[in-house]
Amino acid sequence: MPIINQNLLKKIIAIRSDKNETEVGDILRNELELAGFLVQETEVELGRKNLLATKNYKKGKKSILFYGHLDTVSPLSGWNPFEPTIKGDKMFGLGAYDMKGGIIAFLEASKNSSAYIKIFLAVDEENISKGVWTSLEKDRDFFSDVELVISAEPNFDLGLNGITRGRTGRAIFQVDFTGKAAHVAKYKDGIDAIELATNWVNKLYSVRNNIFNSKETVALVRKFNGEAIGMSVCASASIEVEVLSGHRDSLANIKGALEKISNEVSEEIKIELKKRETPYLEGYYFESFPYQKEIGGIIKETTDKNMTLHERTSVGDDNALASLGIPVITWGPNGGNAHNVNEWVSLSSLDLLCTMYKKLLSNR
Repeated sequence: MPIINQNLLKKIIAIRSDKNETEVGDILRNELELAGFLVQETEVELGRKNLLATKNYKKGKKSILFYGHLDTVSPLSGWNPFEPTIKGDKMFGLGAYDMKGGIIAFLEASKNSSAYIKIFLAVDEENISKGVWTSLEKDRDFFSDVELVISAEPNFDLGLNGITRGRTGRAIFQVDFTGKAAHVAKYKDGIDAIELATNWVNKLYSVRNNIFNSKETVALVRKFNGEAIGMSVCASASIEVEVLSGHRDSLANIKGALEKISNEVSEEIKIELKKRETPYLEGYYFESFPYQKEIGGIIKETTDKNMTLHERTSVGDDNALASLGIPVITWGPNGGNAHNVNEWVSLSSLDLLCTMYKKLLSNR
């Protein structure tokens, strides 16, 4: 007998939610209210709303918060992403793994619980995290008594016993190179911006393994622009550098490391963060988290495996929530093909995950 509501999971998978999450949000709001939650909505954009739900409020007590995102990536051709199907232990469909399955697991675990629980369902995670940043600004008090955030994002082969307690951040820097135009016949009178850019990239790639504080930090060029006008030396060029940053590297010290390279190449180089509507997500890492020993015991009891702790090379809303200083762990289901055709989630892993969530809540 399944523990999670497979029909509800099928229902929300069948609804497209890559650009507008309204219909999925309305269904889940109804389910939350039926489970005894008080639900508030925060509008992020016209028709797009975060759901912030509270159950069994206890003054002076701390809550556990379950996080999920309502959106998916856009569908790819080659399959029917909105027709959920079950083959053996796998349910196929867009968002089954990332992350509608995880939402159903913690919703089911919360139904008959007397624990003080909060659930945060955000829009726009797969884009630029407009949802979570909006609520961090407008709904700050909602998070004030949360002691642990549990994200049911996919575990990406870490298993049900794998707990992610840290993630890399991500930022894009624009580097502008100013040269000096000259006729090709007199190229030595000019300063070639493309040559400056090439020298800078070569220098970056030769030292990038040892100029940052975190061994997890990776930098690479993602875009290169430069063109001479007519028969001239190129006077300006630009590149974009993508950085996945470990938790020991702030945006400021990453920029400082890149500027040090610039100083060794030319004075005519400018580095700035590429403009973006929402803040870039910085890396985080929690040495320990509430109920760590208890969660380890629940994992051992349920899966017969020891809990393993990880720092993951990926970014998401978990990073933004970690900026609150509240420990965030990612503890999600097994599955595969996230962001690809034939995405699937393991139904037995959702049942086990739900069982473990219930055990944790039963002791609160």
